Amino acid sequence: MFGRTELWLYLLTSRIVGGKLIEKLNAGAQQVGIPLERFQERLGQATKAKAQGKLVWLHARDTGSALLLFGLIEQLNEQDLNLNFLVTTRKQEKVDVLLDQLPENTIHQYLPIDLSKPIRGFLQHWQPDVAVISDGDFWPRFLTMIASQKVPLIAINTRMTTKIYHRWRWLPGLTKSVLNKFDLILAQDQQVAKKLKWFGVQSGKIRVTGVMSEMKDLLHYDEALYVNLSAAFGTRSVWLSAITHRAEEDMIVNAHKLAMRRNRRLLLILHTREKNRGVRIAARHENQNLTFALQQNGDMPDDATDVYVTDQQENLATYLRLASVSFCGGSLSTGQTIDPFHPASMGSAMIHGAAFGDYAQDYERYHGAGASRLVSNGGELAETLNRVIAPDEAALMANAAWEISSEGGEVSGIVIAEILEKLAQGVPTDAAA
Repeated sequence: MFGRTELWLYLLTSRIVGGKLIEKLNAGAQQVGIPLERFQERLGQATKAKAQGKLVWLHARDTGSALLLFGLIEQLNEQDLNLNFLVTTRKQEKVDVLLDQLPENTIHQYLPIDLSKPIRGFLQHWQPDVAVISDGDFWPRFLTMIASQKVPLIAINTRMTTKIYHRWRWLPGLTKSVLNKFDLILAQDQQVAKKLKWFGVQSGKIRVTGVMSEMKDLLHYDEALYVNLSAAFGTRSVWLSAITHRAEEDMIVNAHKLAMRRNRRLLLILHTREKNRGVRIAARHENQNLTFALQQNGDMPDDATDVYVTDQQENLATYLRLASVSFCGGSLSTGQTIDPFHPASMGSAMIHGAAFGDYAQDYERYHGAGASRLVSNGGELAETLNRVIAPDEAALMANAAWEISSEGGEVSGIVIAEILEKLAQGVPTDAAA
């Protein structure tokens, strides 16, 4: 009862403010250079013809999320089922990047605003055979109208930030009504699944799969270098500061020295972002009772080495595999940091600051899964390092990181299987009436 009332109030309110919403979106489109013709897509007026055959519609809120869906499209194209694909985004920025990489048989359009006339026009033109909604970009009227036309609905990469969760808690009936329109919701983790159940989503519609991510290439790994350095390190505990920025160099060395008070045989691989930094770093710390080995001078570390400084970017994967714990350089300075996929795929537990740059969502996932530790300064880094360098703790974190780094392909397979199943079941002939 409350769900119907809340939905009715939403539909009424959005209709009343619809004109002002259109004006605001039009102004925003002009500001980012969207042609007037393409803005008509937000009003439900298609700017491309629909091809013959079954259509799979995939929606993402922005360009970055949409690019992750292209792998799905390419894999489905390999099935030779003569499928066509429609990709929609809501945010209007950086669409040129998307258009330059559109897969075969794929059209991009902007998502119509959540008003009856635009949605009706969109559905009448495209008549999708299955709809896949990514990243929890859920709109009440749109989902209600899609479900009323019997279009199978699948949610993937379903996230729920604290902000969205608290916002939806104000309208629990509406949320329950809308979310139960889906045939299947693939949740990011157990926490998201728990929230969905709290809102009253039927348990049978929820599956915890992790999120589908871009299939990334592994970094180059040098087996011979690994064998040589591993022999030189022996049984010592090794940690890595990967792609260390100049502003972080002294902090990393000082944190290492603090950590050595509890673990005298601890060894640091200081991997610098810039070339030929080793001599300068060693000179700044020459009176601190530390022994340096410098790759730029051709040194090899030995049992007396405390810090091994290297700038060889091409060997980063090898250093990551050698270190049971890695600090992600740049995360305590500029934010130009390493993709956390790389430490995770090499079996290294992670410590990082809060400056994530382009990888904010990725770091949040690893941190939320217990695969990384967040620090704010060098003192916290030393303290955290001493805790996680313990073999059992490092192994638990590395295992959690590995599960996240390897889940993207598995999720893709699940999504493809679900899409193919829905297509095989077919849509009733009156679905688009």
